[in-house]
Amino acid sequence: MENYRLSELLDLAAVQNMADANYEATGIPTGIIDAFDNSLLVGAGWQEICCNFHRANNDSLKQCQASDNFIKTRLVKGEACCYKCKNGLWDIGIPIIVTNQHLATLFLGQFFYKEEPFDRNFFIQQAKKFGYDLDGYLTALDKVPVLKRKKVEYIIEYNKSLVTFLTDLAENSIKKKIAEGEVNHLRNYLSNIFDSMPSVLVGVDDEFKVTQWNRTASKITGISANDAKGKIFSDVLPGMNIEMETITESIQARETRHLLKKPRKLKNETCYEDITIYPLIANGIKGVVIRIDDVTQNVRMEEMMIQNEKMLSVGGLAAGMAHEINNPLAGMLQTAHVMSNRLINCELPANLDAAHKSGTTMETIKQFMEIRGIYNMINAINKSGQRVSNIIDNMLNFVRKSDGRFSCFSISELIDKTLELAESDYDLKKKCDFKRIDIKKEYADNIPPVPCEGAKIQQVLLNIFRNGFQAMQENKENKPRFIVRTWCEKSQKMVCIEIEDNGTGMDEGTKKKIFEPFFTTKPVGSGTGLGLFVSYFIITENHGGQMEVDSTLGQGTKFIIRLPIT
Repeated sequence: MENYRLSELLDLAAVQNMADANYEATGIPTGIIDAFDNSLLVGAGWQEICCNFHRANNDSLKQCQASDNFIKTRLVKGEACCYKCKNGLWDIGIPIIVTNQHLATLFLGQFFYKEEPFDRNFFIQQAKKFGYDLDGYLTALDKVPVLKRKKVEYIIEYNKSLVTFLTDLAENSIKKKIAEGEVNHLRNYLSNIFDSMPSVLVGVDDEFKVTQWNRTASKITGISANDAKGKIFSDVLPGMNIEMETITESIQARETRHLLKKPRKLKNETCYEDITIYPLIANGIKGVVIRIDDVTQNVRMEEMMIQNEKMLSVGGLAAGMAHEINNPLAGMLQTAHVMSNRLINCELPANLDAAHKSGTTMETIKQFMEIRGIYNMINAINKSGQRVSNIIDNMLNFVRKSDGRFSCFSISELIDKTLELAESDYDLKKKCDFKRIDIKKEYADNIPPVPCEGAKIQQVLLNIFRNGFQAMQENKENKPRFIVRTWCEKSQKMVCIEIEDNGTGMDEGTKKKIFEPFFTTKPVGSGTGLGLFVSYFIITENHGGQMEVDSTLGQGTKFIIRLPIT
C-alpha cells in the first residue's frame, strides 16, 4: 500500500480550528507532529517556555528531542503515553496510527500537575545552565498551565476519542483515494480500449452532443476529440447516414439499432459502413455509443463471391448449352450455305436443270432475289449464325481452364504492348484515333515479374481500354485520358494494375452487373456483353487473382486487377 502523510488525508485547517477551540476550553496546549519529519502539522497554545527557550537553544533542544523519541518508542495505538521531559514539563503523546502506519502523534502539554508543585529552583538552575534570560524564562514558566490530575484524565479520554475520530477520517480518506485510483485506472483502461478499437466509436447524449470521440474517429475525420466533444453529432460528421430519429429511437426503446452497408461518399469514392447504435441508460444519463465500421472491402468481397457463384453457374450451363446449340446451329448454317449455293450459283448444272423444269431461268430467279432482298437475308442468316457460333466458342474458351503453362512477364511491358495493339485496333480507329488519347503511366519501380498467360492478360487489358475509350467518347466535356498505375502489395504478394478513365462513369446498378454475362450498356448489336465477363474469369479463375471496379456516375471509372506474384 502507498505510504500516505497525514497532511494528505485530513483537512488540517479544520483540525487546527478544533485544536484552537479545545485549547480555549481546557487550557491544555495541543500539537500534532508528523511522524516522518517531525514537522508541526497543528499547534494550539504552545508555551513560550518551549518555543522561545527549550527548543530555541541547541543544547536544551537535544533534551526535547530525547523526550520526543522516548515517547515515540512507547506509543501504543489507542493509548496515551505520559512523560515528564528532561526540561521538567509534562507531555502526553497519543499516536495517530492509520492502516497500521504511524503517521503522526497528538501531543498534549506542556503543563504541571497541581498535585505536584514544581521546583522553581530547578528551572532557575536550568536557565543558568543553558544561558537563558532568567527574568524572561521565569515569566514564561509562570504561564505554563497547572492542571488537576483528574482533569488531565478527562482531557486524555477526550483526545483519545479525537484521535480515533481523526484515524477514521484518515482511513476513509485512504479508501476514497484508493477507490478514486481504481476508478481512474478503470477509466484509463476503458479509455485505452475505446481508443485502441479499430472502429469509429462516438458517444452521443440525448441532445445529440458528442461526449466521447476515440482515436480512430480522430484519424478518419481529422477532428480531434477536444474539437468534437460538446458539438452536435451531425455537425461534426455531416456525411454519416445516421438519422437523428434513429438515435432517439434507440434511447427510447433501449434497443440496439443496426444500419448495414450504408453508402457514404468519401473523396469522390463510395465507401460502405456498418453503423451500430448502442443505447446507454443508467444513473439518469441518457445517450448512445455509435460504432462505425468500414466494410467497403467486405462488400466488394461479397459482390465478388456472388459474381463467382453466378459465373460458375453460367460456366456449367455453357458447357451443356454448347452441345445442345452447336448441333442445330451447324445444321442451320449448313442449310443456309446450301440454300445460298442453289439460289445464287447460275452455272451449277443442277440449278439450271431445276429452273428449266420449272419453266423459268436462273437469271429470272436471280433478278427476283435481288429485287426482294433475299441475298441480304441469306447473308444476314449466315452472319447471325456465325455470331452465335463465336459467342458459344468464347463461352467454352472461358469456362475451360487453360492447361497452358504460365511464363513470367513484366506487367509494364504487357501494358505497353496492349496499348500498341489498341492504337492499331480497326474498330477503335473508325471512331477516333486512339493515339490522340492522353495516356499517363504511373508504373512503380522494382515490380517483380508475374507468372501468367501473357496473351490472356493482354486480352483483359485490351477489353478494359476499349470499354474506357467508348465511355470517354460519350463524355464530350473532357479530353479522353487514361491513367495506368502499377504497384506491389507485398503483404498480400500481389501485383496491382489500375486503369482509370475520365469517361461517363456508371451508377450503382450498372456497377453491380458489370461482370455478369450478356450485360452490356451498348446499343443492340454492338456488343455481346461477354467482354468483362470473360476478363473477370481470366483474372479470377485462370490466374487466381482479383478484379474489381470503382466508378461514380459522371466521374469516370477505375478497374483494379490484382495478380499473385507466386
